Amino acid sequence: MNRRAMLAALLGGAFMTLGARARAAAPRRVIVLDWGLTELTLALGVLPVGMANTAGFRRNFTACPVPDSVVDLGLMFQPNMELMLALKPDLIVITPAHASMRGALERIAPTVTLGMFRASPTPYTAACEETMHLARLFECEAQGEAAVMQSQRAIAAARAKLDALPATSQARTAPVYLTRFIDESHLRVFGTHSLFGELLAQLGLRNAWGAADGAAASAMISFDALDADPRATLVYVKPLPGMTATMMQTSRVWQAMPFTGAGRMTGMAEVPPEGGILSAAWFAHALVDALAALPATSPAARSVALPAQRVAEAS
Repeated sequence: MNRRAMLAALLGGAFMTLGARARAAAPRRVIVLDWGLTELTLALGVLPVGMANTAGFRRNFTACPVPDSVVDLGLMFQPNMELMLALKPDLIVITPAHASMRGALERIAPTVTLGMFRASPTPYTAACEETMHLARLFECEAQGEAAVMQSQRAIAAARAKLDALPATSQARTAPVYLTRFIDESHLRVFGTHSLFGELLAQLGLRNAWGAADGAAASAMISFDALDADPRATLVYVKPLPGMTATMMQTSRVWQAMPFTGAGRMTGMAEVPPEGGILSAAWFAHALVDALAALPATSPAARSVALPAQRVAEAS
């Protein structure tokens, strides 16, 4: 499934019906100061009048388009209050991290705090629940149920694609390290209580880091900590930093890692780990596509692959 088809299915024509629903909905002029909550709002077909840092959102939340009509209010924790006041909102949506600003925001419009789904041990399930909470606020519960169902169906379709791979495929049988490289020495690895971790389980995959630190959503580690499970596949979220790509071609320590010698390393399309139900669905398909593209050559052939070739295939 390509990105265009995915977006069409997930959004379900939400923006086409926005005008008719907005006339009956309350509130109608919404400001959202958090990217994850902006995604949930857009998934409902509710178009905010303003949000924080539209350019940053578009760059990081690629599964969720934002029309040019949405006003950029500046930094997430230093929004332009004068501009907010001029927009005459009837609701402002924030997270617990905005608590120090709440008094000032409430002088502009009624303010609601959400966004706790990221702190949940099951972030995707909690994001579905918060989507319905927002749907009740916006009086569009049917749209909320449809958005959640579309997301769940997309994840189920990704699992079906994974299950259809040959039973001996390493994409189906190997535990997975889910990572994002920070520099040539350090990376962020996602545990079982992260959004990515919960989705790994829903796809029927085992999180290789879960055995090491399953209670944490993520951890910052050096790459040599990834040798705990020699059977594991390494999946990293793109883009791969240039210094990291160079390290992979020159570091003997890296080349000695079990997954590099066995050809069990691949990159996947960028997805924000703080995303909501649209990002979750896009992650599921991006991960399965990345795993399905792993080479199917024999272990003996993979073991003699040149390091530069492995990096080129994975990037």
